[in-house]
Amino acid sequence: MDIPVAKARESLSRLLNKARTQPVVISRRGKPVGVLVSPEEWERLSRVRAYLDMLRLSQALTNSGTTAQELHRASREELEARE
Repeated sequence: MDIPVAKARESLSRLLNKARTQPVVISRRGKPVGVLVSPEEWERLSRVRAYLDMLRLSQALTNSGTTAQELHRASREELEARE
C-alpha cells in the first residue's frame, strides 16, 4: 500500500491498523519517505539486521586473522583497565 503524506495525516489510525498485516509506504510527491510496519515486523527486521551485522563482524575477524581467544583476551584486558 502506498499513500501520500497528506492522506496519511488524515487517516493515521486506519493506516496503523493496516500496517498490522502489510507495510504501508508513505510518499511525498510520489517518492517514498517512510514505511509503517507492525511492531512484530519491526522486531523481525531488527533481528535480521543484527544477525547480518554479526555475520559481517565474523567475516571481518576471520579475514583479520584474529582468533576468538585473542579477541576475548584483549577485550578482557581493556575492561579490567577501565576499573
